[in-house]
Amino acid sequence: LLSTHNIIDMWRIIILAVASSITAVSGWSTEVNRREAISKGFLYGGGIASALSLPQNAVASESQSTPSTTTSLLSEWNPLEYKNFPLSGRSVFPPPFLPPIRNRATYRYSLGRDTWALEQLLAFANVTATIRTNVVKLNSGGLWVCGPLWPTEEYCKLIDELGDVSDVVLPVNALEHKAAMKQFVEKYPMAKVWIAPGQYGPFGECGAIKAGMSADQIEKVVHAASKTMGYRVDGILPIGSLSKDSADNIMPKNLLPSWINDDEFSVETLYVELPENAGPVSESAFHHKASNTLFVTDAVVCVPSSADFPIQPIFETYFDATVLVDPTFWPRTVLQAVFLPLRAESDSSGSQYYPGYEALANRLVRAPILRAFADARSPNEVSSWVHNIVENDKFDRIITAHFASPITASPSLFANAFEHLSQNATSESLSSALPPITCQDWSTLDSLNSFIGDNKLGAPVVYNYKAGCKDINE
Repeated sequence: LLSTHNIIDMWRIIILAVASSITAVSGWSTEVNRREAISKGFLYGGGIASALSLPQNAVASESQSTPSTTTSLLSEWNPLEYKNFPLSGRSVFPPPFLPPIRNRATYRYSLGRDTWALEQLLAFANVTATIRTNVVKLNSGGLWVCGPLWPTEEYCKLIDELGDVSDVVLPVNALEHKAAMKQFVEKYPMAKVWIAPGQYGPFGECGAIKAGMSADQIEKVVHAASKTMGYRVDGILPIGSLSKDSADNIMPKNLLPSWINDDEFSVETLYVELPENAGPVSESAFHHKASNTLFVTDAVVCVPSSADFPIQPIFETYFDATVLVDPTFWPRTVLQAVFLPLRAESDSSGSQYYPGYEALANRLVRAPILRAFADARSPNEVSSWVHNIVENDKFDRIITAHFASPITASPSLFANAFEHLSQNATSESLSSALPPITCQDWSTLDSLNSFIGDNKLGAPVVYNYKAGCKDINE
């Protein structure tokens, strides 16, 4: 199933394997103790330059600190203001397929406007990241839970404090975001379950809701999804735009979420059937009207600068403080996350810095890894999806599943992150809108795309994903 139904998952496994080989050649051996590897910076995800010692022995821990500086994009983000239950259970059975296994901490953040985020760590080989569940309180009082994570006792306690879970949403078909779905649904059997199209489960692919399908056809696809996914599915989000106004032309009201019928959300769903037996790729974006928020999973990210924000305390539950105080730790983790090379330069004072990291920090960006893999293979579909989001949804902030959120951003700023896909782009617009990543710093992703193409492991590259890059010597 992995090799034929989900190219993104396959790519990630290939990438980690190839990247391990590449970094080993450069002296970044993967055959080392995990703590030693992390101290060398071969990982991705959160963690910044300064370590903090926060209490871990209280029944409930809730911080109320404020960073000394902020950026305009991240003026609402406070990595130190969280709540957790350190003495509650931090394991789950069956255990997660990726670490942390026995001490999987959960930190809850209030994002304002009746929205929250619950974060856990995700580790694989020598890489580590934060991953986020986003929660909204609906008009009914129930909770809309998007991208559920592993339901440890601590995680469930932090959700249950907010209210009753009424709706669960699986917004993408990427493995790390859907791995905990079955266990979460079993914990909350009364919740309605909605999934993005193109999912695959233990018994096959769930299919998609496409324009022109009859009510009977839609019901059959949804019914079949419950069998293929291994848990009950109440609905599959249709491809394209979905709102209360457009719903009548797409599917019967009884097959729609109440949060669509009640005009609380509108949805834009990207769905791409890639060639070469690659299978579908999907992501649904949700505009929550009451909070004026766009919820996405991987569409864009905002990497916080280590000069402006302290470490996210959840990393102290897994890593030694001596690792986290390394001043180059955060820049290198970011570069590993987006698969830019660990190219360092020195400034006039002799201090080392990483140009690739500096290009990304404190900006709303499309992650380079997605530009190189998704956009390079399906530019028209991604461009159309972005256009629909910008045209149909009016928001003033974005909440994502990785790095920092909420992000203060308008539809036009969201569109700018995809300027590389614009048919009308100029050198000036590309330079203004996109992070200044040099052409040489795309080398790792170029090599991985060559590896995929040479071995016929996926769909071919059809678009210049490096649009706007400049030579390192310019």
